[in-house]
Amino acid sequence: MQKGILLFLTIIIISNTVNCQITKDNWMLGGVISYASTNYNSTNYGEPHTTYNLQRSPNIGYFFVNKLAGGLKVGISKTGDKDKNQSYTNFNLGPYFRYYLLASEKQVNVVTEAAYMYGFEKGSTPDKTSKNTFSFSAGPVIYFNNVVGLEMLVSYSTYKFSDFDGSNNTIKFGLGLQVHLEK
Repeated sequence: MQKGILLFLTIIIISNTVNCQITKDNWMLGGVISYASTNYNSTNYGEPHTTYNLQRSPNIGYFFVNKLAGGLKVGISKTGDKDKNQSYTNFNLGPYFRYYLLASEKQVNVVTEAAYMYGFEKGSTPDKTSKNTFSFSAGPVIYFNNVVGLEMLVSYSTYKFSDFDGSNNTIKFGLGLQVHLEK
């Protein structure tokens, strides 16, 4: 019991000394792994149905002003449909902007992010289909120290394939790790 109390007090003391690097002229490097279940309504997939998606999204960013960063994000994902026994690989690239809502002294912060990505999807055929994706993410960030933060994000994205009617909407749940580098 005493060890638990000592650990709790140590965490409180450390949490009061955390000052993450979300200030102007600092860099950020990291990524998010997310899982989604997608409801497809575009004509390229036939009848509406649901699939799974596992995505890795490494990113690099720069803080232009305090709490506001912009950068480049890459998305690599695998989408599958168990009913149709099909799978697809997606590659996406594009800019993103993120804003931290609370002060940099807080051990727990809230981040919001907006992104646009252009990419393509390749399935079991040699054909590639290009697509445009817009997404919005938000969630808490817990800082272990002034450099490393663990993110728990919920994302909404909508994307449209260039050769097909309709768009697809996805809600993703992600876990990310960001390293904030001081200039």
